[in-house]
Amino acid sequence: MATRSFTVNVVLGERTPAFYPALVMCELDGASYDSRAAAAALKSPDATRISAWEATSVGARSDFELPDHLYLQFSAQPPSLTFDQYSDWYQVHQDENIAQSVVLGRGWRYRLEALGSDEQPSPTHLALYELDGELETLTGDLGRAMAAGVISLPDWFTRFASLEGIATGERTTA
Repeated sequence: MATRSFTVNVVLGERTPAFYPALVMCELDGASYDSRAAAAALKSPDATRISAWEATSVGARSDFELPDHLYLQFSAQPPSLTFDQYSDWYQVHQDENIAQSVVLGRGWRYRLEALGSDEQPSPTHLALYELDGELETLTGDLGRAMAAGVISLPDWFTRFASLEGIATGERTTA
């Protein structure tokens, strides 16, 4: 298992997980992880208020390793689309975003399943980008591309939060 902690800066959004100041990401292999036990621990009255998701990789990229600087987009598919249809649309959108910004490197996508959360609705999709530069450059690049009509978000796009994550320590492996 590899773990990395991040300080979070909110770019857009007021829903979970936008109001949490930190993010912890863990790469787990399925054989050593019990999501039911984790969910039960999250509901413990002694637990700090957190949200957690089990994330399953989707899409074309499999070269993930906890980068130092991230841009994260939490979203959910609309009722009119299946997760697979939404995922297909998002792969194209993610590739367009990467092509329009000099600071976006690689990107990954995940199907999210909420663990131990009573909050509804919850994000079902995470687009994760490696950010190699300043957040202001990214927002400027994407803003210009949207204004020019090169990239767009459909009316049905449901964003929960756009976050910047900055690593606060070294990647640890257990």
